[in-house]
Amino acid sequence: MDSKLKRVVDALELRVPDRVPVMDVMEEYSNIYAILGKKPLPLGALFSNPYARKIIDRVANLVNRSGLMNREMDRFSYDRTAASVKMGYDATWVMHVPIWKFSDSRTATDIYGRYYEVVFDKKGNLSTPMYKGGLIKSPDDWKAWDKSDLFKFPERTNKAFKRIQKDFGDKIFVFAGFLFGLFENSWQPLGFERFAVAIRAEKQFLKRVIKFYEDHFCMMLEAWADADVPGAIYTDDQAFRSGTMISPKIHKELYTESFQRITETAHKLGMKIVVHSCGNVYPLLEWFAECGFDGVHALEPTAGIELGKVKEMVGDRLCIVGNIDITHILVDASRDEVFEAVKQSIKAAGEGGGYILAPTNSHEDMSIDRLRWMLEAVEEYGYYPLKIQSL
Repeated sequence: MDSKLKRVVDALELRVPDRVPVMDVMEEYSNIYAILGKKPLPLGALFSNPYARKIIDRVANLVNRSGLMNREMDRFSYDRTAASVKMGYDATWVMHVPIWKFSDSRTATDIYGRYYEVVFDKKGNLSTPMYKGGLIKSPDDWKAWDKSDLFKFPERTNKAFKRIQKDFGDKIFVFAGFLFGLFENSWQPLGFERFAVAIRAEKQFLKRVIKFYEDHFCMMLEAWADADVPGAIYTDDQAFRSGTMISPKIHKELYTESFQRITETAHKLGMKIVVHSCGNVYPLLEWFAECGFDGVHALEPTAGIELGKVKEMVGDRLCIVGNIDITHILVDASRDEVFEAVKQSIKAAGEGGGYILAPTNSHEDMSIDRLRWMLEAVEEYGYYPLKIQSL
């Protein structure tokens, strides 16, 4: 096994690797193509032109039927992995999400039943669409919803990751991912108010939706495993900065059996699986461990998460992944500040293994220079045995 891959596996299995591994979570066009020396398509300028918008409005359905966006996502996921390899990461979280369709030049829908505003970053690159609301308001809407693209999704992702794994699988540990998790797919297509009503008055309907996406996620795991992908990230934002979005009791009641089946399926297929949730996840950490996840990401410092506390709570059961701030440290901090943040994260969570250093998320303002400084700092401070007293 390649030393980078072994390093990641050792950390995920709570052993001491040769060095603290580093995972890339970058999903922004501008940085990825800057790393690769490519120029992304100037879609922002095109979509802001009123004449071009009129044409796009007329041909949106034709574009959707052509499969152009699916092929673009295949290309993006491949290039995104290539950029991680070029930067020198040990692991990478590769999102493959051919889920959106343009309604017109300003709005999009997804295969789950959401609608969005089409948005672009400051450099005019197409960015992740902004969620605006749900299209499924009742059990009848759910029954009538066209699920054909959901059924095609595992085959599409299998083909994309076979190519990625063939070309990069011996160079970097790939965590496959897609949007969205069971919680987000429970509430966002309904809208939060409608979801709250369903929790009280339509629990059987809600459980049917959850079961559908449990089965769907397990099919995605099968597709990734068939492509020889070694890891998966279950992404499902379940918390605000102030705490969980619904009570931990309801989380456990609705999702425990599904989460356990997902992690059991991943492990039977020989895969590792990490749960990602933004926000203050302290109330969910023990539950994540009980559900069988191998690790937890993002552990945001801006949500009040302290790595030392997480290590104390679940470090003997979960690999700790993340905690490098993307609001300042990886955006506009000095080199010394980046080194200090890396040093403190390793000091808090690295002792005894079981830690993978990573940004907490992806953001269009992240600086390539600061990401490189982060990698340099791990080379300086991350080799075992850690010189904890000198950090």
